[in-house]
Amino acid sequence: MNGISLRKLDWTMLGTIFMLIGLSAAFIYSAQFKSEEVVGSNWTKQLVFAGLGLCAYTALVWFDYKRLATFFWWIYGGAILLLLMVFLFPEVNGAHRWIPLPGFTLQPSELGKIAVVVALAAYLAAPGRDMDDWKTLWGCGGIVGVPFLLIAAEPDLSTSLTLAPVSLAIMLYMGVQRRWLLMGLAVVLVLVVLACFWIRFENTPEIEAMPKADRPTLVLPNMPFLEEYQKGRIKVFLTQDHDLADAGWNKLQSQIAVGSGGLHGKGYLKGTQNILGFLPRTVAPTDFIFCVIAEETGFMGAAFFLVLYTLLLGRCMWVSLKAHDEFGRLVALGIGVMLFCHVFVNIAMTIGLLPITGLPLPLMSYGGSFMVSTMIALGLVQSIYQRRRIR
Repeated sequence: MNGISLRKLDWTMLGTIFMLIGLSAAFIYSAQFKSEEVVGSNWTKQLVFAGLGLCAYTALVWFDYKRLATFFWWIYGGAILLLLMVFLFPEVNGAHRWIPLPGFTLQPSELGKIAVVVALAAYLAAPGRDMDDWKTLWGCGGIVGVPFLLIAAEPDLSTSLTLAPVSLAIMLYMGVQRRWLLMGLAVVLVLVVLACFWIRFENTPEIEAMPKADRPTLVLPNMPFLEEYQKGRIKVFLTQDHDLADAGWNKLQSQIAVGSGGLHGKGYLKGTQNILGFLPRTVAPTDFIFCVIAEETGFMGAAFFLVLYTLLLGRCMWVSLKAHDEFGRLVALGIGVMLFCHVFVNIAMTIGLLPITGLPLPLMSYGGSFMVSTMIALGLVQSIYQRRRIR
C-alpha cells in the first residue's frame, strides 16, 4: 500500500543520511578551498543534487516497493537502453559513460546497478523458482552479465565489477548452486592473482629501450585484455615507485594526506596537500574526498566517518532481516552490499590497500548521478523498512 507513516520510518538511517550529506557539502567546499577564495561552486551543486535525491527518496518511501516486482523487466530494460545510449554520444576523456542533458550529465551505470539488484531479487523471489535448476543460474548470469559487459565496454571496469559481489551475495543467500558458485569464485580469484602477476612483469616501452644486459630477467608479453590506464593502476598498486610523476601521483599524495592528518588533523580548511594542489583539485572532491577528510580531521575524524557508514550499512542489513517478503529482503541485502563495496574500495584505495579505482564514496563524493542513485537505493531500503514485518 502506498503512503508514508512517520512513526514507522527508520529515523536512525535518515539522520545518518542527512549528516553525511551536510558533511559532504562542507568537505567539498574544503576540497576547492585555496587561500581565501573558493574555486567553483561544487558544494552548492552537491546540495542541489542531494535535494533532487531527497525528492526521489521520498517518492520511493511513499511507493510500495512490492509493486516493483510486477514490472521489474521494464526497469531492467530501461536501464539496458540507457547503457546502450551512451555509445551514441561522443567520448569524454576516452570513455562513453555519460548522456548529456540540459544542465547536467546522466551516468546510466549508476542506475544500472540498482536495476540489476531489483531484477535479480524479483527473478529469484518469484514463486516456484527452483534454486537447484541450472536454468535459474543461467538466468541470473544473463541478468547480471548484460549490464556488466555494457558498463565494462564504456570502459568503466571498476563500476561493472561491483555487480559481482552484489549478485554473488544475493545468489548465495538464496542457495543458487552454491557449490558451483564458490568453485567459480575460487577460479576467478586465482585468475586475478595470475593477471596481476602478468601485469607486474609485462613488457613496456621502457624495458624495450634498455640494453639487453640491463633488462629484467622475467619479462612477459603485453596483456591484451585491459586498457593501458587500467594496467597502470595495477602496476602502481604492486610497486612503490611506478610512474610517480603520472599514474602513481594520486596514490602517493593521497597516502601523504591521510598520514599527515595525525590523530586530530590539521583543522578544517587547513589541509596542505589539498590547498597547495598536491592532491589534484579534479579528484579531491570526487574519488579522493576521504583524503581531504582524513588530513583535516585526522584519525579521530576518519573513525567518526567510519562509524557513520557502519551505522548506515548496518541499518540496511537490519532492514533485510526484518523485510516482509523475500523480494524486499534481497533488495535490501543487494543495496547494502553495493554500498559496502563503494565504501570499502574507496577508502582502501586512498590508503594504498587496493589499486586506484573510480568508485566514489557514497553520499560524500561530488557527483549528481551517484548522489541521486544512492538516494534512490536508500529510498528503496526505507520503503522496505516502513512495510516490514512487525512482531
